[in-house]
Amino acid sequence: MTAARPDDLRRASLRLTAQFTALVLVLLAIVGAVVFALVSTSIAEADQRTLTTLSQLDSPGDAPAGSYLSMIDGRSGDTLISSNAIPAGLVDTSAISTVAAGGADVSIRRSVDGHDYLQLTTSDTGDRNHDRVVQVSLDLRESGEELGRLATALIVGGLLAAVLAFGAAYLMARRAIRPLSDALALQRRFVADASHELRTPLTLLSTRAQMLRRRSGPELPDDVTRSVDEIVTDTRALTEILEDLLIAADPRKAADPTPVDLAATADEAVALLRDGAAGRGLRLSRDGAAVAVETIGSRAALLRLVIALATNALDHARSEVTVTVTSAASGDAVVRVADDGPGFPPEVAATAFERFASGRAAAAAGVDADPDTGTDAAPETAVTRHYGLGLAIVAEIVRRHHGTVRIEHPPSGASIVCVFPRNRRPARG
Repeated sequence: MTAARPDDLRRASLRLTAQFTALVLVLLAIVGAVVFALVSTSIAEADQRTLTTLSQLDSPGDAPAGSYLSMIDGRSGDTLISSNAIPAGLVDTSAISTVAAGGADVSIRRSVDGHDYLQLTTSDTGDRNHDRVVQVSLDLRESGEELGRLATALIVGGLLAAVLAFGAAYLMARRAIRPLSDALALQRRFVADASHELRTPLTLLSTRAQMLRRRSGPELPDDVTRSVDEIVTDTRALTEILEDLLIAADPRKAADPTPVDLAATADEAVALLRDGAAGRGLRLSRDGAAVAVETIGSRAALLRLVIALATNALDHARSEVTVTVTSAASGDAVVRVADDGPGFPPEVAATAFERFASGRAAAAAGVDADPDTGTDAAPETAVTRHYGLGLAIVAEIVRRHHGTVRIEHPPSGASIVCVFPRNRRPARG
């Protein structure tokens, strides 16, 4: 089995790995944010409880490291007493005066000399008369450092987890993609081998037909000469279709798109299929614009599209199929293929462009009840319309050319309409 190109496998693995790693990073960021918020809230609540506990101390000298206590004890006078080495400017005398005058407790966050403090001024100190006012200040440096360590741990842990996730995802992606890559490589090899094997007899057939055409004249009847010319044309078209199939199987080999005359392409498709249609008693004609109607794309692919549409219509037509090429008011190119067959049942119209889709439609005259039994007529009055690969191929070619395809429901028969932008280049793959 031929393996896929290493750079293709590597790029696909890296894309999957990058997407998985990004998802892991998002999840880790959400979890980290939640953890940080919970811990931050817990620390803030613990600091608040610490302030309440410190407000119960009897003396400023009892305040532990990192906290400062100032108080006015009305029983021993109105003197403000503070802890030793209290930072200058930390005491909020206005808050103390407010609480001492009977105001509500004051809890604020202050910054002094570059340090943050949580400060509580209260008269609720455990005594019964509320005649003591205490102001407790707690240095938040330790809490900030703890949160900083937590944030660092979360970031470092997240990055390490992302690196490990990247490595693990890359290995798993390589292992998961390799079978698919090998299958794709096998498909490309098959298409390449098939195209090579088919191209050789087509070339020989075209060469022999051209040699036979050179002998045209008295030696060959006119109808044989015309048939030889048609064989040359058919082999050339088949070769182009084969090349387009190879490109569709491996879009990396796609050639640059060129202007394509849809009117001329439709004429060629009709010419290729007209004799076969006539042999089945069907009339195949081309209608619409007599001048060029151009779009940008692959001529061989668009020829395949018209052939697939016309072939599908011929399979279900009663007597006539018409291929119409027009230019819309917007400037887009429009290809419409209509037949006078049973049409598309509404319930399967949405899936008609899927591979091997099929649907059952009543005959144009309707399914009548059996007069003897009162039941529906025999099943042969119903028509099963199979779509095989033709319409799926049409949908793929339309997608490659940035166009749209739709099914219309005329009063009788079926109509498929493809619309192509005039100046937009088709997609590669």
